[in-house]
Amino acid sequence: MAFHAIRYDPACDEAADKLGGYGAIDDSLTPYLEWPTPQSEGVLGVEAFWGSVRCVKTIAIGDMPTLLWYFVIEANGDVLITHVEKYDDAIDH
Repeated sequence: MAFHAIRYDPACDEAADKLGGYGAIDDSLTPYLEWPTPQSEGVLGVEAFWGSVRCVKTIAIGDMPTLLWYFVIEANGDVLITHVEKYDDAIDH
């Protein structure tokens, strides 16, 4: 299996800070550390003319709520995590 880089977009850094910082929410990504391919189980995708956006819905762990992590898979296979938000906030707007 080829290794692909996982990077966070600066906009995701800001969103994570609003949720208590990566230290408080990174555990929600543990099940996805073998980062997804477009067909990965549990990964939702939206295709558009400019590309695709994918997201994973995590489970609540302790005080951490259910989260949606949005990401893109770049042409070289690297993953760019673009945004994170509470699931409840995502369905309210």
